[in-house]
Amino acid sequence: MRVVILISGALVLLFCIFLFSDRGGIGELQQARQRVDALHADVRRLEAENARLRAEVQSAKNSTYAVERIAREDLGMSKKGEVVYMLPKTR
Repeated sequence: MRVVILISGALVLLFCIFLFSDRGGIGELQQARQRVDALHADVRRLEAENARLRAEVQSAKNSTYAVERIAREDLGMSKKGEVVYMLPKTR
């Protein structure tokens, strides 16, 4: 009977050591949960960016004003005969 108790105690001790160790234990589980949370945050951010880009594409398809705005702001284009003043960017 005493041997069974000692073996059981040793097994419980080994299980506790494994459970709280860095390899395969609670620490690794916490790290995995943090990585999952970070990935979920990245997915939400990217979904919002995709929605914004879809709206911009839809606007460009439906409106000539949107195309002109994109050409002026993003590409630096101007209409024929316009005078463009380039100002230095301030910090």
